[in-house]
Amino acid sequence: MSKRRLKNWVEIAEIISAVAVVLSLMYVGFEIRRTTVQSDADVQAELLSYTHQRRYLIIENRDLSDLLAKGYDNPENLTAGEALRFQNYSELLFVAWERALMASEAGVFSAALYNAWDDWFISVAEQTPDFVWPMVRDSQNWNPSFAQHVDEVLGHAKLD
Repeated sequence: MSKRRLKNWVEIAEIISAVAVVLSLMYVGFEIRRTTVQSDADVQAELLSYTHQRRYLIIENRDLSDLLAKGYDNPENLTAGEALRFQNYSELLFVAWERALMASEAGVFSAALYNAWDDWFISVAEQTPDFVWPMVRDSQNWNPSFAQHVDEVLGHAKLD
């Protein structure tokens, strides 16, 4: 085989190698995009599950509906057992909200989707009486960035 012919084969092999690298990078890009879309879908399904659970509990349980109405009207009128049920139900909204923020901060939930959910969580939380978030905030060890975010958007200052 002549040197010139061998050189041609080397050049062809380099071109094929370059094309293979480009195709591999395109494949990786498509897979990253697919994984991102799947991750967004998984987080949204989880958040929808939380919100449906809250609604279902009220729809299916008249006692809970009455308890929430009584608690929202005046939490001082709740017995110790009722207060515990009221608090745990109220926490469901904030648990889902915290999950959305943590997924966003971890980069597994897109900013656009998180912002839409955040707006929805804020709108629901603003409809609850002012005492609900401070009661829930102090009930467990929330992610600090989440607690600060909710304090800011709901206009509450944590008193130490």
